[in-house]
Amino acid sequence: MTRREGVTVRQNADAAGSGRPRRPWVALVLLGVPVLVALLGPWPAGDASSARDALPSQPPGAGHPLGTDVLGRDVLWLVLHGGGSVLGSALGALLIGMAAGVPLGLLAAGPRRGLDETVMRGLDLLLAFPGLLVLMTLAAAGHRDWYWLVTVAGVLQIPAVARLVRGAALAPGTRTVVEALRMQGRGWAYIHLRHLARELAAPLATDAGGRFTVVLYLLASANFLGLGLPVSSPDWAVLIERNSDTLFTQPAAVLVPAGLLTALCVGGNLLVDRVLARRRRGR
Repeated sequence: MTRREGVTVRQNADAAGSGRPRRPWVALVLLGVPVLVALLGPWPAGDASSARDALPSQPPGAGHPLGTDVLGRDVLWLVLHGGGSVLGSALGALLIGMAAGVPLGLLAAGPRRGLDETVMRGLDLLLAFPGLLVLMTLAAAGHRDWYWLVTVAGVLQIPAVARLVRGAALAPGTRTVVEALRMQGRGWAYIHLRHLARELAAPLATDAGGRFTVVLYLLASANFLGLGLPVSSPDWAVLIERNSDTLFTQPAAVLVPAGLLTALCVGGNLLVDRVLARRRRGR
């Protein structure tokens, strides 16, 4: 095959790829269903009295569309009320990691070498601590409140976010533009809040999608192990842990919250990938 024929084949493949039907609705459905359940679920579910006074671990039937859990509570009511803590905790921890990690990464990427070493070596110490071990130590010390769990999970994300921001800000192309802007007399606010913010938006968005899954997994694991929310909480991870022994007799109590957690993780990553792919095509 000649070079010209190879170019033609590649162009035809690109054209076919660009015409391939895309299905962004898959990501929207996967992400939208658990988010809507978490945000709107408590409204139609009613009060707690409608979830009690039933036999434990009953299969789906009249009055209980998804059956009951090991405590005799209506699984549908628990699922509709359990998403708020999942979504709020994961987003809260993610925001903490981003709010602290981005400034530290920009600070380390500055012109001062000593400051870079100080910031990054300090974050390396934090990076060495396993997440679940830290949460187990925290629980053993008596700090089992949800805000402790969210705060520590967010702090554990700071080193990875800071490293990502520092690496993107120190990329050769980015540094060349930054030096040119400084020579033109541009101030700190223009360089960091306008140029670097635009350059870091794509890698941060990609990382946020994957990091949301990491945070969600960490928090769900902590709740599954009984390190966070109380066992009576309707949180989806707590429901899975409490009803794991009844998986074969009352599978809805485990599979429904597990499916919602999985859809939340997969849908978030797919949506971020779709948005970034569309942005690349638009350039």
